[in-house]
Amino acid sequence: MNRIFVNEPERDFSNPKVKENMEKAIAAVELELGKDYPLVIGGEKIFTEKKTTSINPCKKDQVIGYASNASKELADKAIRVAYDTYEEWRLVPTRVKYDYIMRLIGVLQKRRYEIAAWMILETGKNFGEADGEICEAIDFFNAYAQGAVYLEEHPVPLVESTVENNRSEYRPIGVGLVIPPWNFPFSIMAGMVISAVVTGNTVCIKPASDAPITTCKFVEMCEEAGIPAGVINLIPGSGSEIGDFVVDHPLTRFINFTGSKAVGLRIAERAAKVNEGQKWIKRIIAEMGGKNAIVVDSSADLRWAAKQAAAAAFTFQGQKCSACSRAIVLSDVYDEFLTYFKEEAESYQQGAGKDNMDICAVINKASFDKIASMIEQGKSEGRLITGGTYDDSVGFYVKPTIIADVDPKTSVIANQEIFGPVVAVMKVDTFEDAIDLANATEYGLTGSVFSANRENIEYAKDNFFVGNLYINRKCTGAVVYNHPFGGYNMSGTTAKTGTVDYLYNFVQLKSISENIVY
Repeated sequence: MNRIFVNEPERDFSNPKVKENMEKAIAAVELELGKDYPLVIGGEKIFTEKKTTSINPCKKDQVIGYASNASKELADKAIRVAYDTYEEWRLVPTRVKYDYIMRLIGVLQKRRYEIAAWMILETGKNFGEADGEICEAIDFFNAYAQGAVYLEEHPVPLVESTVENNRSEYRPIGVGLVIPPWNFPFSIMAGMVISAVVTGNTVCIKPASDAPITTCKFVEMCEEAGIPAGVINLIPGSGSEIGDFVVDHPLTRFINFTGSKAVGLRIAERAAKVNEGQKWIKRIIAEMGGKNAIVVDSSADLRWAAKQAAAAAFTFQGQKCSACSRAIVLSDVYDEFLTYFKEEAESYQQGAGKDNMDICAVINKASFDKIASMIEQGKSEGRLITGGTYDDSVGFYVKPTIIADVDPKTSVIANQEIFGPVVAVMKVDTFEDAIDLANATEYGLTGSVFSANRENIEYAKDNFFVGNLYINRKCTGAVVYNHPFGGYNMSGTTAKTGTVDYLYNFVQLKSISENIVY
């Protein structure tokens, strides 16, 4: 490679000028709210009567925009256009595709504050969370563009032959369906798209219904960067109407999904069936959440552990697949840890994302109702330490909630994914018991261990069964090419994002042999 990969630095919003730039961007975006956005199929912009309404979760009567919905007929058209475009795009040299992605980075840098503002209003992020997504997206673009060149330059090595000219080449596989989550509506979505596109595939994006406008803005930027029409197609729509159809479509070659376990497993089940006209076994790349635990032993710096646990549990309202949902603490430091943990939780200021509060609102009414129900369930299962209140009169606000003395075997909140700012705290007697309890879930995404005991740390490395294990730091905040991200078990297919390893999902190896002495 002729470039050195460097992670994009985040903006410093303690700088008055930087903060002012963000506030100006939000004010400008607010003037654009309530507009209609089209489908994009082969560069054609199509408005439909049926639309998805996107609202601000911090101010539920504020409409962000209306995204036109695809019918089955339009979804079929998008996939077929993507397939026709693939026949041309797959032959575009990797270095040319690389240059498109570099131009896309330039467009994103130019529109950085604006795109962050859309996320702040559409999903209830604060300034740092939104800008962090921009940084992660830029890192994904760099990593995947460089990774595609690496794959081209480093195929599988072969034995030398005196009678044949042999080589191996990685080739793209076809049309992909990208189904991104609402909680990282730009970085994860954009990474899912660009990883497939830069390796020579074409895609149809079915954006999350809670964050379609951010995806619309991304597609605008891809057009601005000059990425050819038909390479990236946009088909918003309800899962009930077009979800099964696009997964089942015989021209769909792979499905890249991030979301709930239930939906991910349904996709995997349907994709396993060969439909009429289908010539391949479809690939599934799935990331499906977690029930992540932090473990605190007797040697840990308890104040630091509590600070990191709170950051992992409550930032972005706990709406991260990597968020801390369980705290497992050794009995001799249990009460002291709880004291610090409570202090940290109560230090978070809550309000609207546009006001750059520590924490904001959860994404929608359905999520709010589920979290509220789980909190009430938790109150009957353990001891409420702090929080436990919620209010949806203006937006969907839930206070950071800690429930202690939870029975790990019978408690609902200790075992079911909540996806909100709620933590179940459990007491154990030994470090081995703590790791066993941490593993007592069907998920295996992230986990943290807080300890100064080298033996315990090494034990956790070998026995804490998660895709991303962190020692003496929070279990959220994976950085591209620092922490390859992806989980075990029901957390997904262990596709490690932000790395060359991730790109193998979108290519296949072709072996070419030519007899040179006949």
